[in-house]
Amino acid sequence: MSAQDPLHALLPYLPLIIVMIILFRRTQRPRVIQPGRLWIGPAITAVFIALYINGAMKLAPPLHPMDWWVIAGTGVLGAVLGAVRAHSVSLRRHPDTGAIEAKLTAWGLLLIVALIGGRLLLRQSGLVNVNAPFGLYTDAAMSLALGAVVAQAIVLTRRCQALLAENKISDKLPESAV
Repeated sequence: MSAQDPLHALLPYLPLIIVMIILFRRTQRPRVIQPGRLWIGPAITAVFIALYINGAMKLAPPLHPMDWWVIAGTGVLGAVLGAVRAHSVSLRRHPDTGAIEAKLTAWGLLLIVALIGGRLLLRQSGLVNVNAPFGLYTDAAMSLALGAVVAQAIVLTRRCQALLAENKISDKLPESAV
């Protein structure tokens, strides 16, 4: 296989293509969501990030004040993107079981693909050292991920609670009032 092979040039984008296929399939059918368990994803992410921070404190070079601003900014950006993604999820109550079903909308799919594509472009640009185990790029990526996962869980939990409360009120109303 030569370096001029077009398939070889597309190899870095293979993860994006795989994620797009998986996410597109997820938009086709709803999945049951349990609001009481939405905290598990952020908790697991926080544990992994705590382990990363532990390693970074021992092995990474010290961060400059501007680096902290970048990390905080990507955390805020992650929270905004997580909230937007949570609002792009279509929620409904299943009429027979009463379970809450979530279905990813096309906008949510586009947002995820844009995030992954942006990360791939940043890695390919050479502007950051993506091979370093610790550094500003990785720290900022961790901050972005934590902000996104936590904000998405909070917004989805609130939306699920509102949906459950709305259905409890409508269940109590007589048929003529509805």
